[in-house]
Amino acid sequence: MPSNGDAIRRTNVKQTKRKNAANANNGDASRTKDRRRRNRRLQEERSRRAALIFFASFVFFAAVYLRKPHYGIDSERFIRAKALRDAVLSGEKFGGRKPRKGINESGKALLLKTKDTNGMRYLDPRQLPPLPGEPSEPYYGEGVKGGFRGEGDDEWQPDAKSNINHHHRGPKVDYTKHEYEYPDLMLKPPKDGTYPPLEQMSTIFETWGQDDLDSPPDTLVEVLQHFDYQDPEQMEAAIKYRNLELPFKVYNVPELESANLKWTDEYVASYFNGDNDDNAPQSKGACQQSVDNFFAFHRPPLWSVELLGAPPSLDLGWTYDKWARHAVYADKVSLPVSKKHYYWQSGVNREERFKKWKHWTFVSRDLPSFSSDEPTFFGFNPPAQKGIQCRFGERGVTAATHYDGGRNMIAMITGAKRYILSPPNVCPQLGIVTSRKHPSYRHSMLNFGRITMLDKEDASLEMSDREKEWLRIAANAPTLSTVLKAGEVLYVPSHWFHYIVSLQKSAQCNTRSGMQKEGNENFGGLADVEACIGDGDDQV
Repeated sequence: MPSNGDAIRRTNVKQTKRKNAANANNGDASRTKDRRRRNRRLQEERSRRAALIFFASFVFFAAVYLRKPHYGIDSERFIRAKALRDAVLSGEKFGGRKPRKGINESGKALLLKTKDTNGMRYLDPRQLPPLPGEPSEPYYGEGVKGGFRGEGDDEWQPDAKSNINHHHRGPKVDYTKHEYEYPDLMLKPPKDGTYPPLEQMSTIFETWGQDDLDSPPDTLVEVLQHFDYQDPEQMEAAIKYRNLELPFKVYNVPELESANLKWTDEYVASYFNGDNDDNAPQSKGACQQSVDNFFAFHRPPLWSVELLGAPPSLDLGWTYDKWARHAVYADKVSLPVSKKHYYWQSGVNREERFKKWKHWTFVSRDLPSFSSDEPTFFGFNPPAQKGIQCRFGERGVTAATHYDGGRNMIAMITGAKRYILSPPNVCPQLGIVTSRKHPSYRHSMLNFGRITMLDKEDASLEMSDREKEWLRIAANAPTLSTVLKAGEVLYVPSHWFHYIVSLQKSAQCNTRSGMQKEGNENFGGLADVEACIGDGDDQV
């Protein structure tokens, strides 16, 4: 039998094991608590760090992208510094030279300084297509994905303030109040090619020079039919003209008259700055600069400065406020054509009209007949519409001739512009670029205003032989001229070429209602344009 001592020892061993087990459990629990506390602290640290990063990112985003520009605040220096920094980081060279690989891989804008952008006064012949009978010239240049950035110019600002303080606002000639002579009303459109009446382009500019904005004819003779929007009979006639793909104009449009009263510089700027009093979302816009008054379409990713010289225009970091002040100044001083000119553009995407009213920008709200998702006279094919494009021009700004596939309704809200229209079958005479990979494919680079210079013997006229010959060809192109002023809408049929001169500070918006391929039997259509530009000489 076990002794009492053995029993006591066994009892002590059991107690010791129980104590050790209890201590072990207490230690595990303690370590678990410590681990949980550490994990909680780490999680709190991560949360604080994430919140700090989010806050810092928000502050940076707000400071850079959401700040509201006002008069006296200009973001141009910031954009210029950022472009310079990006160029330095990517190893690019400035001064208009092509980047090392032929393209700016970073996708950032390339800054071209003023001294490197003086090449558009007279065209580099490489920017023009070969003359008829010459061999094709395939183009394989590469440009800048992010576009070309300009420096702008502030030298005008002191003079602008002086003019505003001592003179009334407005141009020397207000084309919204000029004298016009209109043709007799024809409710039944002619089908024999006599409407619209066309004449040689040289005659158009001899009658009224492109840059003679302060000395137009005492009475401007209009050749397009003008229909009263409030007259049902006249609007029935307008639809017949539209169906025949013939240009015309409409006036007495209530929403345009209302927009004309609203669209002061302060009103428009408030929406681009985000300062508007209503709940309309902020609108987006951009400014462009040209070395003179001539602007031509180009695609920056294909524009090689090394191969073609300076691009036709540069992107600029101006606010709408600053652009508007320069446009007022341009009217006041009759800005010479050789000075830098500026252009503001904006747009409304096609999806906006399907959103609720509170998501509509001011353009959609003020032009309901252009933004409706239901058919209207101006937007008569909503499924084919691509939104609304708005262009704000200053005195003298001239846009090179081009065509749009869509049937185009152009509304003038303020000011006035001169439109030079040419039908599709005149395409071979307009110097249209036909090389598919050229940055100005399907557009012309010609400044038609220089047609009147061809017979002048002046050593300062540095036009190339190619430009002179193209201008001689264009001089014979059948053309018409019309002034579109505030409150009017111009219908430009599919594939009709239009060359535009802003006669004074102006605002214009347009919408397109899909392509009409057949065109007009007398003036041509898509087939004529396709025959003109060909299948492309450099497709792969």
